[in-house]
Amino acid sequence: MELFFYLLATLTLLGALGAVLLKNLVHCALSLILFFAGIAGFYILLQAEFIAAVQILIYVGAVATLVLFAIMLTQNVIGETTLKGLGQNRWWALGISLVVITVLVRAIQHQTLPSFLPEGRVTTNEIGHTLVTTYVLPFEVISILLTGAMIGAIVVAMETKKNKQQATGDRRRT
Repeated sequence: MELFFYLLATLTLLGALGAVLLKNLVHCALSLILFFAGIAGFYILLQAEFIAAVQILIYVGAVATLVLFAIMLTQNVIGETTLKGLGQNRWWALGISLVVITVLVRAIQHQTLPSFLPEGRVTTNEIGHTLVTTYVLPFEVISILLTGAMIGAIVVAMETKKNKQQATGDRRRT
């Protein structure tokens, strides 16, 4: 179990670093998917199977797909390195990052589990029953909003592409 934790931690950290440091946006998105999947693996280790499934469905399935669609709509997929854009501020960023990491590590080391955690386990059946009875209307509203947003993004992308094609066609005629 401990070996699986360290392997999962390594893959998750590699995914997070790849999402931040890679130049190609598609590779960044794929690294982000690896990171999200690693987080789902941590939930499985914590015996929170429902949260792991939600993590995979929402973040790996929906958010990563949305990020890939956004990347496909951009013109420049390969950008400059992040460190070039920081200039002289990269040393300040590195120092502040080290301070934040040190504070977080020390806080986690001295942390104990809170006493307000529930005694019994909530089953996946109970969560599912609550979601399809009590919270069915918010889920339907969100699904309609997300569908509308996706259709709007496609329409905007098609109009932009159509305008560019017309502009290049007008330049060729003159």
